[in-house]
Amino acid sequence: MEDKIYLFFILLSNTVFCQFADNVAFTLGQTKHLYLSHGEQIAYNKVITNKSATFDPQGSFICRKPGIYAFHFFSLAHTQSKIWIELYKNTNYICSVYGYTSHGYADAGNSVLLHLNLNDHVSIRTHQSYNTTLFGTDDEIYTTFSGILLSSDLFEHAYEDVTFSMGIDHHFHATNGEIVKYNKLIVESDAYNPLTGVFTAPEDGTYIFHYHGLAQNNQLIWLELYHNKDYVNAAYGHTVSGFADAGNTAILHLRSGDHVYIKTRNNRAVDLFGTPNEVYATFSGILLAPITHDSDDSQSETSFSAGLSHHFSGTTLIFDRIFSNRGGGYSPATGYFTARESGIYVFHFHALSRSDAKVWAELYHNYHYIDSLYGRSNGEFAAGSNAAVLDLVSGDTVFLKSRQSTNSYFGAPDEVYCTFSGYKINLEEQITIGNPGQIIG
Repeated sequence: MEDKIYLFFILLSNTVFCQFADNVAFTLGQTKHLYLSHGEQIAYNKVITNKSATFDPQGSFICRKPGIYAFHFFSLAHTQSKIWIELYKNTNYICSVYGYTSHGYADAGNSVLLHLNLNDHVSIRTHQSYNTTLFGTDDEIYTTFSGILLSSDLFEHAYEDVTFSMGIDHHFHATNGEIVKYNKLIVESDAYNPLTGVFTAPEDGTYIFHYHGLAQNNQLIWLELYHNKDYVNAAYGHTVSGFADAGNTAILHLRSGDHVYIKTRNNRAVDLFGTPNEVYATFSGILLAPITHDSDDSQSETSFSAGLSHHFSGTTLIFDRIFSNRGGGYSPATGYFTARESGIYVFHFHALSRSDAKVWAELYHNYHYIDSLYGRSNGEFAAGSNAAVLDLVSGDTVFLKSRQSTNSYFGAPDEVYCTFSGYKINLEEQITIGNPGQIIG
């Protein structure tokens, strides 16, 4: 009997217990036109997905599980109207989106990472000094607000060294492909160097990057994401007598020591807008999953990221430039992502129209409409973006459809603006109780 008890404690000392941090993720939308006065908080009237997220009566997200969160907010202004909305953490201003064109609909959005403590509030408000008119109907949802817990403080490895979020709090001018140096700290990391503008991967893994910006009045925004010396994708915008907003996303597999940065287009004058209270240009990145090289990397996690490297007109958007397809869920033949596991997934999509054309893309879960992006500006190239959190069952499909077959999407081998990315949230961590071989008792 004593031998059996002795063996039990040896086995117990080698046991690995799995501790789970519940996923927290949401996407809210607005299905009505809104006229918002100075400093008014946006109230979202449609719950697209809510996994364990808590809100106060005014619609602010309340943190119940401390950690690193990603927040994404997008909107579309009524024709000849402006968007000017801001993201706040408690009473602290974080960043903005702005869009205006005198002859079309202005789309704008932004993404940031924030470290939240218990009971911190995150809200979306209009600018204190201006009114905002937003477009929305039941089947045209452009105004969305998403939040995702990506790294819980519950675990010892909280991704401090592999997470960064930066902004620019001043006007930025470049003429010949300079690296953009973001100076405003949102989430600090030693891996991002504000003196060089370069993020250096501290470990092997799958990372997601977001970048957004706003051009100065009647000026150009043309930003490009690079992995080491390789071009990945870009964000472009120019509006005559207006301010052009643009952004993009990519999921990349990095080796320790790899570099990722944002630079402006070679031989082009680029002018980004920024002040201490008007932060539109942001650059953020986080490790989604480390890569374990002694296992089957293709099964280690689920993520995909793809772009359009040629002009496209059609119904279902099919992205041919594959940046990532961990798990093989995205099909470049059909344009569909198929979930191989049930769970919470996050999707991002961006597009740019050809000159004097429009883009109007819609995200579908199976055959259920989720939300949209739209871009149209007479005589110009128009950009649009959106995102959504979805609760998928194994076998579900997610894809992008063009609202009209006459829409024209811009793409070239060195000008990838239209992208579709997604990943599965997984906060599982394994914690070893006791030291291997230790005899307890």
